Amino acid sequence: MRKLVPIVLLLSILIFILYLISPTSKSSEEIRFVVPLDEDQSTTMKRIGDEKLLRNPALFNLISFFYKIPPKIEPGAYKLKRNMRLTQIAKILQKEPYQKWAMFRPGLRKEQVAEVLSETFKWDQTIKNQFIDLAEEGYLFPDTYLFDTDGGPEDHLARIKNNFNEKFDAQMQADLLSQDVRNDTAIKIASLIERESGSAEDKPLIAGIIWNRLNEDMRLQIDATSQFILGEPDNWWPKVKPADHRRESPYNTYLHKGLPPGPISNPSLASIKAAIYPDQTDCLYYIHDQNKTIHCSETYEGHLANIEKFLK
Repeated sequence: MRKLVPIVLLLSILIFILYLISPTSKSSEEIRFVVPLDEDQSTTMKRIGDEKLLRNPALFNLISFFYKIPPKIEPGAYKLKRNMRLTQIAKILQKEPYQKWAMFRPGLRKEQVAEVLSETFKWDQTIKNQFIDLAEEGYLFPDTYLFDTDGGPEDHLARIKNNFNEKFDAQMQADLLSQDVRNDTAIKIASLIERESGSAEDKPLIAGIIWNRLNEDMRLQIDATSQFILGEPDNWWPKVKPADHRRESPYNTYLHKGLPPGPISNPSLASIKAAIYPDQTDCLYYIHDQNKTIHCSETYEGHLANIEKFLK
């Protein structure tokens, strides 16, 4: 009889462990479980528990060790089912997510967006070039996206385009129409604002100055357009020298009046709104000081005085 006690105890422990590993539900309902960027592992585990997928998070941590789940589960989206065993969940979280995050900062050009996606999805040069060829500068809305890992350039571009259309809404387009301004004109201006602004606060002022210069039939003389011309891999936005403003290109706003033939970057919503709703100002010139604070002037003489005061 005494010999049976350890066996019964061992069987009880085994049955209890099997219970803890077993599915929490008979339902085959699929759950899209998203791991945000920069979420710590303990929070991720807690949320799995909150979804009622685990009976015992501590046991899951132990199983994770044996399944070699990394200390931080890769951010992204995973497909889980309520009738999965603990070991099955562990196996899925050990693998790459079926959707991965990609973040585009405001002001990138399309080649830089392609670089982000290439790094995320391990694209070869051919697929990367395909994305660049299909992408439309100015309309790759800056945001943080979850993309399907099995998607290609066309799939990702469709997702980005839908997001752009949602953000650049009917009200903004109607307001542009009431001003007799084309949508693509606003996006060109917004792309200039994005690259020229030192902060969100100065965007409407820069927009007002750009509109003033266009209305006065002046050259825009925007350094960012020269940067766009000179940009190349590993240095898409180089510093410009005075001689660079003499380089012949339809994008050179030092040589040619009016807007460039297309956007030079992919602007944020704040820059798009600034282009549509600019500040009313008499300024025609502006500079940013070393602290990125903007200073504007109505005359060229005032502009030279600002350069002397804030940049020398």
